[in-house]
Amino acid sequence: MERVYSAQFLAPVANMKNVLKMHGIESNITGENLSAAVGEIPPIEAWLQLWVTDQDIERAKKIIEDALKDSPESQKVLICPKCGKEVEGQFAVCWNCGTEIN
Repeated sequence: MERVYSAQFLAPVANMKNVLKMHGIESNITGENLSAAVGEIPPIEAWLQLWVTDQDIERAKKIIEDALKDSPESQKVLICPKCGKEVEGQFAVCWNCGTEIN
C-alpha cells in the first residue's frame, strides 16, 4: 500500500476517498487518532492519510490530481476591472459591484 493523499482535516481526505470510490478504487484513511499527539510529534505527522493498494497507485494519483486541478482552490484570483476587488476564478460576476468578469 502507498499513501496517495494527506490533509490536516478529515473532510478533504474523506472527500477524496469518496472520489476514488466512485472510480472503483478502495482506500483506507489512517491517522484519525493522531491529533492527540500534536505537540509530541511534528504537526504534519498527525495529518490524516489516504492509502491505496499497490495495483491502484498510479490510477489513484491521476484521479486525485485531476480532482484537485478542478477544485476551487486551484482557480486563479481575478481583479474586477470596475471596482478593483479580488474575485475567485470560478465566478463570472464580481461579488462587490456585479460587473461581469472575463
